[in-house]
Amino acid sequence: MMRNPLISVCVPIYNVELYIERCARSLLIQTYDNIEYIFVDDSTRDNSIEVLNRIIAECGTLKQIKIIHHTHNRGLAAARNTALEHATGEFIVHVDSDDWIEPNAIELLVKHQLETNADIVSCNAIAHYPEGRTEMLIEPKYETIDDMVMQTIQLTLDHVIWRRLIRKSLYTNNDIRAVEGVNIGEDHHTLPRLVACADTFACVDDFLWHYNCENQNSYMQQSRGFNYKRYCSDLSSIDILISYFEKNKKYYDELQKIKICYINSSLKMALNANDREKYNKILKDLPSVPRRFWNNASLHKSWRLFMIKNYYIHKIKQLIFNN
Repeated sequence: MMRNPLISVCVPIYNVELYIERCARSLLIQTYDNIEYIFVDDSTRDNSIEVLNRIIAECGTLKQIKIIHHTHNRGLAAARNTALEHATGEFIVHVDSDDWIEPNAIELLVKHQLETNADIVSCNAIAHYPEGRTEMLIEPKYETIDDMVMQTIQLTLDHVIWRRLIRKSLYTNNDIRAVEGVNIGEDHHTLPRLVACADTFACVDDFLWHYNCENQNSYMQQSRGFNYKRYCSDLSSIDILISYFEKNKKYYDELQKIKICYINSSLKMALNANDREKYNKILKDLPSVPRRFWNNASLHKSWRLFMIKNYYIHKIKQLIFNN
């Protein structure tokens, strides 16, 4: 007899009244029937919850549905953690409230999990941009867990927490949570740790997720271009992973190289934006990377010298002005 595991679908909600109806409808019409839905109201300032309640009244009266309310806005990472705390399912599925999924998405993910006994089952997605432009987001074909960890520590869309079925015990048995306050790209410091604790993974070849790139209120849209807040959040995620993988030389070294490249590219962006204040702030982060990584081959020699020169000028100014 085929198992019918309970799936916890976790949805953070903040200022998505234009999108939550499409998202909620796509969830409540799933062909898989053993699902609990956990919506976390992160103290939204619009009518998102009113819209959600209307859709639930229309489509979800017989469903297992929880709506958890934060008394104040705590951010995406905290909302994901709250959903996880209230989840009772064997597997977790994260869905962002401006995205939507195919009607059979959960069914196909569960079916593949039962066939493979994988701890993490992923699928492909379609990104939707303004003016109808779309992009196919195909999950890489990882050879091993090690390969998946290495690719998900990169700052790419491969590290996203959505479009996946994740065994809940990976979170609970290893005390893995998103770090509250790191809300832009919080996936980056969460998924690689989960993958490192997994034994097996699998992928469904179907395109089951729809990634909304049109929501101007989303964290990702607000961080387009050079944005110091985004820089700090991404750097925090890298540092979280460096600390977590400190005893694994391979991952630790790779993350240090990623960090120096990220600081380097951010310095260039600040310089090109003529933002000297942000440039100097970013410059202060250089000493946190061991000097042996400063000569990473991906950095152009002339820029490396320019960067090091500016760093020492900055240190001299600190000594002179005690700043």
